[in-house]
Amino acid sequence: MQDTTGIYKQLLENEALQEQLALVDHLGVLDAWICAGYIRSLIWGLTLTEEQDIDVVYYDAADTSEATEKQYEEQLKSWQPLPWSVKNQARMHLKNELPPYQSTCDAIAHFPETVTAIAAKLTDGQLQLYLAYGASDLQSRTIRPTPLFSKGLPRHTIFQKRVTDKGWDKRSDLRIVDRF
Repeated sequence: MQDTTGIYKQLLENEALQEQLALVDHLGVLDAWICAGYIRSLIWGLTLTEEQDIDVVYYDAADTSEATEKQYEEQLKSWQPLPWSVKNQARMHLKNELPPYQSTCDAIAHFPETVTAIAAKLTDGQLQLYLAYGASDLQSRTIRPTPLFSKGLPRHTIFQKRVTDKGWDKRSDLRIVDRF
C-alpha cells in the first residue's frame, strides 16, 4: 500500500496533472485546488472517462458570482480544452445547507466521502497535497462518509445516493462503510 509520500510522488510524476495544476496556478486565483474525484481517480490509477470533469475549487468571499466561475472555466478551456468545473467554495455551503466555509480546505473537508475530500495545488511551483482525512481510505479503497454524512445523520442519504449513482456498491474493488 502507498503511504502519503507515495501518493505525493505518484501525483508529482503525473505530467498531465502537473500541466493542469500549472494552468490553475496561472489563473492567479488565491486558494485554488484541483480536487475530488479527479484526484482520487489519478491516485487509484483509474482510466479517466470523457464524462469526468476536472474539479477546481477556490475561496473568494468578495465575489461569489457564478459568472466569475464560468469566466475561470472558459479561461482554462482556452488554454487546455478539457472539461473544467470551477466552483467558489465561499458560496457552496448554501447547497449543503451548512454554515459558511472558512477556506477552500474547510469546504473540501465537508465533501461527502473521505476519498473525495482530497486536493492538490502548486504553491511557489511545488506540489501541495491536502488529504482532509488522511491517506488510509485512499490506500484501502474504502468509501466512507465524512462526519456530516455518516449513518444516522440527515445528510447520510446524500452519501448513499452518491454510492449508488456512481456504482461504487457494485464494484468488488471497493469497500463501503456507513460511518466515519
